[in-house]
Amino acid sequence: MVIRNLKLSFPEKTQAEITGIAKDFYKHFTDSFFEAIHLLHMSKSNLLNRYRYKNPELLKEIYEQGKSIILLLPHYGNWEWLANLELVSPYHFLAIYKPLSDKCFDKLYIRIREGFGGETVPMKNAYRKMMAYRNEQKQIITFFLYDQRPLGNELNYWITFLNQDTPVLLGAEKIARQTDQTVLFLKMRKVKRGNYENEFILISDRPSKTNKYEITQKYYKTLEDLLKEDPAPWLWSHDRWKYTR
Repeated sequence: MVIRNLKLSFPEKTQAEITGIAKDFYKHFTDSFFEAIHLLHMSKSNLLNRYRYKNPELLKEIYEQGKSIILLLPHYGNWEWLANLELVSPYHFLAIYKPLSDKCFDKLYIRIREGFGGETVPMKNAYRKMMAYRNEQKQIITFFLYDQRPLGNELNYWITFLNQDTPVLLGAEKIARQTDQTVLFLKMRKVKRGNYENEFILISDRPSKTNKYEITQKYYKTLEDLLKEDPAPWLWSHDRWKYTR
């Protein structure tokens, strides 16, 4: 799966280059699992030192405008350590997730993600929870892992991504356009083992004024640029291109 996805995504690369990226991916994938578990025992200072933000002032500026934020990010780097976002911004933090079939692991990851004050919300309840906070006039930042493969009955929109026809999810864009929340992309860079630097990239500050699919297209263009810079930390083992047009 990993080798196939890499070959189709980077047809210009040699076999040796593909193999090298695959090895780097497996090293990172193993690290990221233990990093997530380690979050159960990390101190706030240690986590903030290892998982840094280049421009947290952007969040404060948007907060002062009275707006909530939808944060879109891929399965790249270490998204679990994003739990420390509650420590560096004025926002209450919602993590939208798909419950795991294994109940023990599901409870474990909820505990990990809520360890620093954030709140996990199952995907099916996301819109209702966001609207509840909106009605209470409480500003929130909601993060969506936005690069998953849609279900087979939800193949409603396709783009060209990494040289391939790719079906994409549209839920976060629909919510953004309805609520006019600012949309950001989290660009993550793995500085070294166990150390990450994040940058918030503006996707749209007026989603209600965007054209249909514009937010999703911009998100995937930003992600593609990131993967061309450093492909190894992405989740290449996911069957992203299971469906064809």
